[in-house]
Amino acid sequence: MARLSQKEMTRLQGAMAIASFAAGVAIACACLFIVPPPGEISNSAISIVSELLVLAGAILGVKTSYDAKFVRIDAELRKKADKPESE
Repeated sequence: MARLSQKEMTRLQGAMAIASFAAGVAIACACLFIVPPPGEISNSAISIVSELLVLAGAILGVKTSYDAKFVRIDAELRKKADKPESE
């Protein structure tokens, strides 16, 4: 399996964060407000699944955001370090 670059990994994590957050919100809205359950499904079981998906999306989103900021800061520091000082 080919290793992903930092930029590709950040994009993948961002897409996963958005997808899991959207899935959690969709499950919560559909199961709790729109579609009545065909059998007996506890509302707490539905809500915990949606909450865990939203949590996963939030955690991945925060990690992706910090990764992108760290890459930008690293690039700025490297550019300043490579730039010769004029005296």
